[in-house]
Amino acid sequence: MPEQHHAQDADDPRLQALMAWRQRLVDSGHVSRTSFKEAHLRLVLRSGQTDVEQLRAMLPGAVAEHAEELASMLATLPADTGSPPAVAASGRHQAVAPPPAAAADEVESTTMFRVGAAPAPPPRTAPVTFGAADFADFAYGDPVSDVHQATPRRLRDASGKPAALELTWPPYLPKGSGAESVVIYRVVSGDDTAPYSPDRADLVTAGTATSAHDDRPFTTALRHYQVWVNVGATHTAALAAQPFKHAETALVGPVRNFGIREDGGQVIGQWSVSPAVQSVFVYRVPAAERDRVGPQHRIHADGDNRTGFVDATAARGERYRYVVRAAAPVDGVLRLSEGAEADVEISAVLAPVTDLVLQQRPGEESTFELSWTPPPAGRVVVYRSQRGPNAGSEAAELPEAALEQIGLTPDLRLTQPVGTRPDDAGRPRTVMSGVSWPTAWSRAYLTPVTLLAGRALLGKTLSSVRTGVIRDVDLAEYCNKQVLTFDWPAGATAVEMHVAPKGYDPHNGLTGKTREITEEEYEKYGGLQLSAQELPVAGCSLHLAPVAFSGGRRVAGAIRSVEYAGLLRLQYAMQIHRDPEGRPTHAHIAMRSQYDLPGSPAFVLVNNRDRIPLSANDGEAVDAAPLTTDGRLADQPSKELRWSALTTQGNGELWAANLRGREGWIRLFVNSPSPERLRTIALLDPPVETLQLTAGRP
Repeated sequence: MPEQHHAQDADDPRLQALMAWRQRLVDSGHVSRTSFKEAHLRLVLRSGQTDVEQLRAMLPGAVAEHAEELASMLATLPADTGSPPAVAASGRHQAVAPPPAAAADEVESTTMFRVGAAPAPPPRTAPVTFGAADFADFAYGDPVSDVHQATPRRLRDASGKPAALELTWPPYLPKGSGAESVVIYRVVSGDDTAPYSPDRADLVTAGTATSAHDDRPFTTALRHYQVWVNVGATHTAALAAQPFKHAETALVGPVRNFGIREDGGQVIGQWSVSPAVQSVFVYRVPAAERDRVGPQHRIHADGDNRTGFVDATAARGERYRYVVRAAAPVDGVLRLSEGAEADVEISAVLAPVTDLVLQQRPGEESTFELSWTPPPAGRVVVYRSQRGPNAGSEAAELPEAALEQIGLTPDLRLTQPVGTRPDDAGRPRTVMSGVSWPTAWSRAYLTPVTLLAGRALLGKTLSSVRTGVIRDVDLAEYCNKQVLTFDWPAGATAVEMHVAPKGYDPHNGLTGKTREITEEEYEKYGGLQLSAQELPVAGCSLHLAPVAFSGGRRVAGAIRSVEYAGLLRLQYAMQIHRDPEGRPTHAHIAMRSQYDLPGSPAFVLVNNRDRIPLSANDGEAVDAAPLTTDGRLADQPSKELRWSALTTQGNGELWAANLRGREGWIRLFVNSPSPERLRTIALLDPPVETLQLTAGRP
């Protein structure tokens, strides 16, 4: 390091004589120029010491052997009567010499420590500082093992911006028994590599304080700081003594040319780092946690981020503090720099909810569930109303206070709690459960609204219909048709009928044959008309669902089911045979079935002299017997007729009935005591004239 000159030394008339003496020693080879510096002579002159032992302690190495010769020269040279010491500039730092006589003793006494005692309280006078040239040359020796860790701290100015770096370290307690010593701290630094001596390093400051400030910017990846200690009985003796390392630390330099900006919802960070920087750690901290940066805030951990980053996942409308710290290895351990930081507010763009879905769970007719995809920013509220918002209100953003003006009043806002549930693709959806349907409503409009910073944006309104329940279902059976009647459900545009097997559960899904009737058709025809071929003759289940239309969608209401037992349609033919006088003698009876049957129900042929019989009990039963293929009786006559088989052609077995002495009318009836059985068989009569026995009677 270059030697530093002091104004008071230049004015001392003894300096030139001492310099000439030093030169003679160098020329004679007794000392080297590097071991005996001009600075040592200045220290001697400033100290005012003339005692041989004191001078010997102040001189380094081989020069100490010439202490007696130096004392003799000082005794013969005139004393310095110049002005008091002045302060001279010393590069980035200042060197202040101790005042003479009593003043010097007073400053020294403030920097002394007694063994085992705590440091004295700091003096009111300014701390003493020194320049690089004030110290004797460093002679390499055994390293000191007890080296403390210096503590760095970045100071901030009045506006809160980063200022100088402050280093602090524990004070050095001189060893000895009852002795008082002067302790001088010399703070040096080295970029990229640690200094191996205080003489081969950049001097930060030197003095008696246990802290130092450094406002130099980092130009490399690492900066090593070392605190060297000089100890002596006086300032002069301490400066002349050999230093030893007392504390150290190594800091990673922060990123340079740091800049962060927001661009359309993305945050872009850029900077530059030294080649030795391995990676840059990026932290995104919410505004509420800006003073508690932790590992949980780190982003882009899978990249080195040496030139910057792009963050596209920050929540819109939120404010974050971004902190970036350079990482470089120090003695094989990865260490982080102090953070470069910037506060960024992410621009918020309101996005509407366009996929609101209403779903009613089975068995929960009075409540339903809403779900939607959450927008990137803001919160979503849902309004339930009997009429949708005013037309055109969804076209643009509007103040939140204006929602009431378009029909969305506070009392219409749903207040049910919301949660999050993943959909089939694993994407999050917001869910609102337990939403009730007002009792008197058949139609409801559900409007999602995105709110952010006092602004509102309406999403797509969902129109939903809840139809009334189908009640009083009745299936009227006729010979060639059925008529289905019921109370028309409120709010329904149509009713859909599904045909399914007997006992089918409609919750398993309805497919197959279906019919639909509108309210207008129902009023016109008095019910849903079904032909004889539409329903299975063996029976089935009918499932009725009210249907309404909402936003072009079909909305089905609660299903009402009814069982149809089926109907067997039979048709008989009657051929009456007469004698020559026209009186009936016997009748042949044939039977045809809607489908082939092995066997048949029981029948009875009834005769009534006055009118066509109205029931099986409205007249007298006629004897009948089955016929063989050649026309003879196959069995004894009986009152009950049973075919061995019924076919769709009706060309099989014939029955013969004895009509001698009969007048009036005959008619065939199903003979069963069970009303349920009778309801499943329809016996169709032949033309009425074929049932008349007495000609000419009505």
